[in-house]
Amino acid sequence: MHKTIWFKIHWFFGFIFGILLLLIGVSGAVLSYEKEILQIINKDTYFVEIPENKQILSTKEILEKYQTQNPDSKINSISFSTNKSSSIVLNIASKDPNNRRGESIFLNPYTAEVLPQVKGKDFFMFFFKLHRWLTFDGDTQWVGKNAVALSTIACIILTIGGVIVYWNRIKINFIKSFTFSFKYKNRAFLSTMHAAIGMWVIPFFLLMCLTGLYWSYDWYKSAMYTVMQVEEPKKAIESNKVAKISEEKNNQNKEEQKQWKIISYDSVQKVVDIFNQNILREYKNATLKLTPSKDGYYTISYLYANATHSRETNFIEIDPNKSLVVKESKFEDKKLNEKIMSSILPLHNGEYFGWFGQFAYFISSALMSLFVITGYMLYYDRYKKNRVKVQKIAKEEI
Repeated sequence: MHKTIWFKIHWFFGFIFGILLLLIGVSGAVLSYEKEILQIINKDTYFVEIPENKQILSTKEILEKYQTQNPDSKINSISFSTNKSSSIVLNIASKDPNNRRGESIFLNPYTAEVLPQVKGKDFFMFFFKLHRWLTFDGDTQWVGKNAVALSTIACIILTIGGVIVYWNRIKINFIKSFTFSFKYKNRAFLSTMHAAIGMWVIPFFLLMCLTGLYWSYDWYKSAMYTVMQVEEPKKAIESNKVAKISEEKNNQNKEEQKQWKIISYDSVQKVVDIFNQNILREYKNATLKLTPSKDGYYTISYLYANATHSRETNFIEIDPNKSLVVKESKFEDKKLNEKIMSSILPLHNGEYFGWFGQFAYFISSALMSLFVITGYMLYYDRYKKNRVKVQKIAKEEI
C-alpha cells in the first residue's frame, strides 16, 4: 500500500517539477567547471610568460604604475600568487552604484601592463542566474528563487520516493540494483535504467539539494548553523536582511572616487613583505585589501597552493607601523563543524571532495536530464496503456 502511495507521489512531483529540475541540473553541470574553462579560454589573461632576466615588480611598483595611468580609479584590493606565471588582479571600484563588488583588472606582474578582459563570463553568468533564479531578475527574482527552492525540495522527495518504490529489488539483491541490461526492451528497459542509474546518484543528489537550500531560505541557513553549533557570521546575518545602501553612503563613495589621487604605497609594500616573511608555504592567491581598519591593520586572505577547494581560506592581519602580525586564522586549525559551515559551496558543487567529487557532481547534474526525459517517457507509456484499457472497457460495455 505504502509503495503505491510513494509511486504516485514520485510521478506527481516528477511530472510537476520535471522541466524545472532539468534546467537546474543542466545549468549546474555547466557551472561545474566554470573556473577551469575560463582559465583555458583566457590563458593570456590569467597567465603570462615568464621573461628571461626580469624580476616580478614589487607590489608598490605595480600599484603606482597602474594608478599613474588611471588616476581616477580607486583600487580596492590587489591579488597575487607565488606562481610566477600568474597575473596580478586588481579590484577597482565600479562607477556603477549597483556593482558593489567592483571590477577585476588583470595585470602582467613583470610590466604592470593591463591584460585582456576575461571572455565567457556572460555565458556562465546566464547559467548561474538560471541555476539560482531561473533568470528572473529585479522585483520578480523571488519568483525564480522560490521555484528553484520548491524544485530542490521536490528532488529530495523524488530521491527518497524512488528508493522506496525500488526497495524490493534493493532488498533482494543490493549489488544488482545498481545495474540494468540492454536485453530489456521498451518500458522494461527505461524503468530499470531509470532506477539503476538513480541508485548511483542518490548521495550526490541529496547532498546537492540539502546544501542548495542554504541559499534559498534564511531560516534554513540559520538552522544549519544552529545544528552544527557554529556561530552564524555577521555578514551572513546582514545578508539575510534586505540591504539598501543609503544615499549618504552613495554620495560619500562618489566623492571618494572623485578625490582619489595617487597615494604612497609604502605601507602596502611593507605589509606584503611581512606577509611573505611569515607565510613560508606556496599559495594560489593572496588578496590584500588596501583600506586599513580603524586601528591601521591590513587584512590579507590567502589560499595555499595545495588547497582542495576555494573556501579553504586563511586570514592574517598585519600592523605595518609595528611590523607585527596582529591576528592569524587558518582553515586547517578550525574544528570539523566550522570547516563544514565554511565550505557549503564546495559541498554543493563537489569541490570539497577534490577532482573526483567535482566530476561526480558534474555527471550527476547532467544525468538529471536523463531522469526527467525517461520519467516523462514512462509516464506517457502508462498514460497510453491506461487510455487503451479505458477504451476497451467502454467498447465492451457498449
